[in-house]
Amino acid sequence: MSTINVPRPSDSDFFSPKTVRCSGGIIDGIEPSERFRLFLDGREMGLPPGAMILPGLVDTHCHLIGIGLMASRVGLRGAASAGECAERVAERVRATAPGEWIVGFGWNQEEWTERRMPDRATLDRLIADHPVALYRIDSHAVWLNGRALLEAGITPQRIDGGSIELDERGEPTGILIDNAMKLVDRAIPPPTVERQRGWIEESVGECLRLGITEVHDMNVEPERLESMTRAADRGGMRLRCQVFLAAQNEEWAAVPRPVTLGPNLHIVGVKYFADGALGSRGALLLEPYSDAPGTRGLQLLDAGEIVRLASEPLRRGFAVATHAIGDGANRIVLDAYAELRAGFPESLLRMEHAQTVHPADVPRFAAFGVIPAMQPTHCTSDAAMAEARLGPERCGYAYGWRSMLGSGVPILGGSDFPIESPDPLEGLRAFHFRRPAGGAEAWHPGEVIPRADAVAAYTAWAPLGIPGDHHRGRILPGADADIVVLSGNPFDDPGAAALLTIVGGEVVYRS
Repeated sequence: MSTINVPRPSDSDFFSPKTVRCSGGIIDGIEPSERFRLFLDGREMGLPPGAMILPGLVDTHCHLIGIGLMASRVGLRGAASAGECAERVAERVRATAPGEWIVGFGWNQEEWTERRMPDRATLDRLIADHPVALYRIDSHAVWLNGRALLEAGITPQRIDGGSIELDERGEPTGILIDNAMKLVDRAIPPPTVERQRGWIEESVGECLRLGITEVHDMNVEPERLESMTRAADRGGMRLRCQVFLAAQNEEWAAVPRPVTLGPNLHIVGVKYFADGALGSRGALLLEPYSDAPGTRGLQLLDAGEIVRLASEPLRRGFAVATHAIGDGANRIVLDAYAELRAGFPESLLRMEHAQTVHPADVPRFAAFGVIPAMQPTHCTSDAAMAEARLGPERCGYAYGWRSMLGSGVPILGGSDFPIESPDPLEGLRAFHFRRPAGGAEAWHPGEVIPRADAVAAYTAWAPLGIPGDHHRGRILPGADADIVVLSGNPFDDPGAAALLTIVGGEVVYRS
């Protein structure tokens, strides 16, 4: 059976003064000193007082194109109501050719005075001549106007693994959840390859500005690979990109085995979904939702289906990652992974999110060699909503970072951007302080983790999330020179930011 080597760090691994010398993209050595100093190919990089040198920060679960893509959409984050969202869309209408689709992202009914799902009527009152598709903050629900429902041909029907929400008359409300979203996704005209390339390069630039040297890009459709390869060939993939292909409908078969497509661009794994998201009540729970006793969420795959779907990718050398948010979904995936582990003792199995894991299932991660990829700012963003959805007992073990580490497995840190901010320093603070936005106290403080473990989730443990033996994530002689220089300690200084981002010994961002 596969075992996971978990190098447990200490504060001195990351926060002790040292001189770091690199050449040829490799760290040659480190020396104790009274301050941080950095030499690249014999040239000292001048650092201001208080600067810190860390291994390059890795976002182990994100959607790389998302930053650039979302910048092109109507931004709905922070809207106080469904009406405000509609007004923002109406403003975009003035700059949009008649009949063109208008796409938005970021609404969250949990932030509104009336915490209920919106409906088509709110949009129809302001926008009748354009089809409108507005994606919820978690990307697991979409809100349509009447024109979009018509153009996508959406009628009341049963959807496996999703739902078309209906009103009291049995008509679509305009809300589609999980698998039902595919009905509208197919109707929206796809962007050109060059436009996608531009979005990718914009996203890469923002990542480098934030000190991110590597990403694990999740659920990538094969048709996006051309734009990613173009970006890489043009020198635009200036960070390391590890691609996990979409696989729910065996899309991965278009790329039959792990491969390097261009500089810094590697296909390494496949991605499945066992359930939906908590905010749209699509996460699969063992017991009903506290605020909706009539549902336990959506099951998108059962254990047998996961085994059947994942076996061939594992035979071909791919890592397998499965989205599981509810405790019911995590149990299903662990059941599947137990069976897969027997046939693939050395393969890499990941659990994406692992937000709510029943205490009885936590030890099974170590037992089956399963690595959880957990996004700490989901916790700090979700806290109030999670209290409503899960109730106090389940919240006591939700987002269970310390429990997971205590069971003997590492945590992979990430953001799930663009759903959350891509800033890894926000993630570090969320892991260690666990304070919801605007809150002064930790939410369920028994699950906070030490500073060194928080840093390790974004550095030393990140290479465990992709196949192969990778020498990154620690500042040690012989390791790849992926390094970020920060203006200060990110835990003590909330204004700390990246001054230098270095990938393979090359400065790819300078403040």
